Amino acid sequence: MNLITQVSLGTGMFLVASFLQLAWLLRLSRLFPAGQPLAASSIARLLAAIASIHLAQIALWACVLWMLVADLSAFQDAFYFTLVTYTTVGYGDLTLDDGSRIFGAMAAFAGILGFGMSTAFLVNIFARTSTS
Repeated sequence: MNLITQVSLGTGMFLVASFLQLAWLLRLSRLFPAGQPLAASSIARLLAAIASIHLAQIALWACVLWMLVADLSAFQDAFYFTLVTYTTVGYGDLTLDDGSRIFGAMAAFAGILGFGMSTAFLVNIFARTSTS
């Protein structure tokens, strides 16, 4: 892929991932009204829901990478690469060629924003509810 294609496709993926994250968090926020006690079981379900939306985004990025990048011959490799990129761990043991590096890096950009939104969401939930 050339630079314009990588940036365009990466921006599109970033917007889709960000919208999914925001829509999921907005839906979850309705389940926790202000002033209501927040039980341990609710916290566990909340964390599982947040983890699931991050995993869904990682899977989405992995699918696109797997279909577009010849270096990633197995879906497992694409998922692993996306997981370490999205979480910004970036081990470096699996890399992309010059024709897809920018697109791959956009997954890290989406991950940073996604984790930031999740953190802000959790802070908001804990601040407006009380634990029981």
